[in-house]
Amino acid sequence: MPHEVEFDDVRRLIGEFGSRATLVTVGESLRPHIVTAMIAIDGDRLIADVGARTRSNTIAHPGLTLVWDPDGDGEYQLILDGNADDVGEPNEREVSTLRIAVVGGILHRLAGLPEGPPTCLSLTAKANVCG
Repeated sequence: MPHEVEFDDVRRLIGEFGSRATLVTVGESLRPHIVTAMIAIDGDRLIADVGARTRSNTIAHPGLTLVWDPDGDGEYQLILDGNADDVGEPNEREVSTLRIAVVGGILHRLAGLPEGPPTCLSLTAKANVCG
C-alpha cells in the first residue's frame, strides 16, 4: 500500500476507531499470522504487546499491517502499514512489546455497500487514493 501519512492523523483516527486492532505478520514461510492486539501510542510510535509467534515473525520480517473495523454503521476500515522497529524481550508469560513505525495508511471502504463514496481515502479523507 503505503500511502504517506501524518502521525497526527494516525493518532486522531486510532482515537476514533479504538485501541483494538487486527495485526497481520508473516513468518519464514510467508504465511500470514493474524491476531488481535491492543494498540497504544507512545510519541510517534504505536505499541503492541504480542505473543511468541508474532514476535518471531517481526524479527524475521518487520513489516506488518494493522486493521481496525468501523463501529456501528461506519463505512471505512482503517488500515496502517508499519515496521516493527523495536522488538522487546519476552516476559515470564512470553509476551513481548513491539514498537511500530507507521509507514503508510488508508481508509478503505467495506465491501458489499451500495455504490457511493470512493473505495479508498487518504487518512485525512480529502482525496481518493485508490485511483
